[in-house]
Amino acid sequence: MVSSNSSTVSARDRARAANAARLAEEQERLKKVEDDLVRFFKAQESREKISNDARARIERIREETETKIADADRSGATAIADLKSRGETVASIAQLTGLTTSEVNKLLRSAKPKQKSEKAPAGKAAAKDDSSPAPASPSSTDSAALAS
Repeated sequence: MVSSNSSTVSARDRARAANAARLAEEQERLKKVEDDLVRFFKAQESREKISNDARARIERIREETETKIADADRSGATAIADLKSRGETVASIAQLTGLTTSEVNKLLRSAKPKQKSEKAPAGKAAAKDDSSPAPASPSSTDSAALAS
């Protein structure tokens, strides 16, 4: 019986060893899967950050470009207004610049609001002064009330 018992122990030991080896291989495989997933999720985070940074840079470039274009447009409109103030006609400015008379007029109108905006507060104050007689109109309602 000693021999049968020792063969059973030996078989059990071999089964345990085989099972342990299989479990160790499975654990190693799971560790590699986890490492692969960590790399994947880090790559996704990196991708999102890169994309967000690019969007922010593009938006900043668009804003800078719009500002520069607006500055150039104002400068051009001011130059056209200066030509007009020096006695050039719309037709002559159009001929000199290669623009149509409509484009020249549009530029002249866009240059004028700056000059008007300096005078606008006085105009608004005058408009407020004009509106002050408006409360006098309730007296007309009072006379209408008296008439009834």
